[in-house]
Amino acid sequence: MTVVMIRCPNCGSNEVTTTSQDQYYCRSCGTSFHFIRPDIQKQDVVTHNCPICGKPIQPGTGIKCMRCGKYDLCEDCVSLLNPGGYVCKSCLLAANEACTLCGKYAFITCRSCLEREAKGEKDETLPISKACGDCYDTFFTDYRCLIEAKGGMPPKWGKVSYHCPKCGQICNDCIEEKKQFLRGIIIKCKNCGSTVQIREEAMP
Repeated sequence: MTVVMIRCPNCGSNEVTTTSQDQYYCRSCGTSFHFIRPDIQKQDVVTHNCPICGKPIQPGTGIKCMRCGKYDLCEDCVSLLNPGGYVCKSCLLAANEACTLCGKYAFITCRSCLEREAKGEKDETLPISKACGDCYDTFFTDYRCLIEAKGGMPPKWGKVSYHCPKCGQICNDCIEEKKQFLRGIIIKCKNCGSTVQIREEAMP
């Protein structure tokens, strides 16, 4: 009797498990494949799946991440950076560049959140406020717009955006209200201490 060691046709690992008859799953790279017995003259059939979400990928249509080199990624798990190429959600998350809502590349990030986290001053239970172009209007609500709405509230999971003269656009997690004699309540940036201003584009 001939004993055959089954290896993954994608990465060559022998760390494979059986999922059904002649169907195997590689624990090393996540590839599912069909193994044909040596006495049958057929070739192995490889099934391509997105390594992040597991979605089946048609051969030749998968996307490769320019940072980590993962391939067979689906469109939902990558962001196109211009210039550059595609970057997967895993790399964006590791680099603190993922949108808080959808995981795509965040074009807007609260600089105060980033700097306060680096200094160990940020509450670890509050994520860094980041938004991609598609989620920006859903995630961020301008402070002046709330004032004009007479007590309106930002959407669920959303943040209120303020403008700091030093840090730029910041979120409501990075501001604090202080009382000053004859000036009433003023809003300060927790990161640099500057008095927060209303974003110019929201002014009437």
